[in-house]
Amino acid sequence: MLKNMRVNVNEFLISLSRTLDFAEKGVLRNNYNHGMRVAYIAGRIALALSMPAENLFDLISYSLLHDNGVMKALLESPSREQFSTETSPSHCEEGEKNIATFPFLKREKNVILYHHEHYDGSGFFGIHGREIPMYSRVISLADQVAVRYAYGYTSDEIIVQINKEARIFDPVVREAFLEMSRYMEFWLGMDDMFVQSSLVAMLPQVQRDLNLQNIRSISQIFSNIIDAKSPFTGSHSRGISEKVGLICQYYEFDEATYWKMRIAADLHDLGKLAVPNEILDKPGKLDSKEFRVIQSHPFYTRKVLEMIKGFEDITEWASNHHEKLNGTGYPYGIEENQLDFNSRILACVDIYQALTEDRPYRRGMAHTDAVKIMGKMADDHLIESSVVEDISSIFP
Repeated sequence: MLKNMRVNVNEFLISLSRTLDFAEKGVLRNNYNHGMRVAYIAGRIALALSMPAENLFDLISYSLLHDNGVMKALLESPSREQFSTETSPSHCEEGEKNIATFPFLKREKNVILYHHEHYDGSGFFGIHGREIPMYSRVISLADQVAVRYAYGYTSDEIIVQINKEARIFDPVVREAFLEMSRYMEFWLGMDDMFVQSSLVAMLPQVQRDLNLQNIRSISQIFSNIIDAKSPFTGSHSRGISEKVGLICQYYEFDEATYWKMRIAADLHDLGKLAVPNEILDKPGKLDSKEFRVIQSHPFYTRKVLEMIKGFEDITEWASNHHEKLNGTGYPYGIEENQLDFNSRILACVDIYQALTEDRPYRRGMAHTDAVKIMGKMADDHLIESSVVEDISSIFP
């Protein structure tokens, strides 16, 4: 039986929030720390309303995840330039689907789906009043405050605007916000410098006994967001995870290593969420400056994953997928003696997947052509030759 792993769910939440922040960069203006800021405001409202700790935890969880459907909705939008969360109900629908496997203490239906609903029924879906889930009502107001704060409005201006729009907010939630908004420390806690520590300080420390297969279902949330970043990465992480699973079975890895490798494959490209789409989707050759940006993405992957205790192996395998045996890889230039076999597997599968899938500048290669290129790379001491040989027979 697969052993459980003690997981600090808070660390998952903060990590997810960071990835969403990466994902929205360059899409939603002034969005930096948006998820954490919404969660902070929502949490303060919950405390003002004397919500129990378990409700506070779940509300903050939903708040951190409220915009997780933005990348998929943006990808399917007819106009990237005109896309806005304020006019796109699809990001609510996609977001609700994505969180199906997240370990909330008590799952509430349609919190993400209805987080843009208005108390007077003028939202996307026409739901009104107490038909809207309580968490959604809190997130709706917190989201509006966070957006205005990011746009540079003063606290007084935000309060005036919230009062002018009173009809769209739950009156109890609005009064709780207005009460705490009188205090300067509330507004100072929203600053980019302090918002994460402000949030962590109020977030109940919730740990769950989850096995690696459960954790992998959470990593797929990340994977879905990553793959929705670009039309040319629509199944990249998923494809790598499936192929890594096959090669782990071929090597007869134990069950724990198998699931850790699947998780690492899901998460290896987290850092690409920080890369602008004009670089990811560029049809021609990247210039040196653009390539430097691409080279940064495994660094961001590491910085997100190393926040999660117990993920040490997963972090290494996921973050080393562009390192080379002769030390010419990136971003760290790690050499052969520092690259374990599992890191080498993931690097090889990543290359194979990239070669065999369509990209902006070329069609995907046939299996034999991809293996031929990888064989040359192995001869040049860039990647592990034994893994290339096995890929040749495992992935016909």
